Amino acid sequence: MTPTFEQLWASTADLLHRVKKYDRHMAFSREISEISEAHRMLGVMKKMAGAEPMADRAVEKLKRMRQRLLTIMEDLLYTA
Repeated sequence: MTPTFEQLWASTADLLHRVKKYDRHMAFSREISEISEAHRMLGVMKKMAGAEPMADRAVEKLKRMRQRLLTIMEDLLYTA
């Protein structure tokens, strides 16, 4: 995989961990678990041989996931 994908995957994992920690009242638990599952699947894809053609789509997906996680974090911190 490309360095961009690796960096996005790692930073998204960190953000996902932080969002899970801040969602104490489970206001976004369903959406967070869906994002977590999608992130896990991208991690599996990362390890597969021949996954290079899908790297651009995976990078776009990670960017959308990060944007949504940032929005969730903003909502969680605003209501805290």
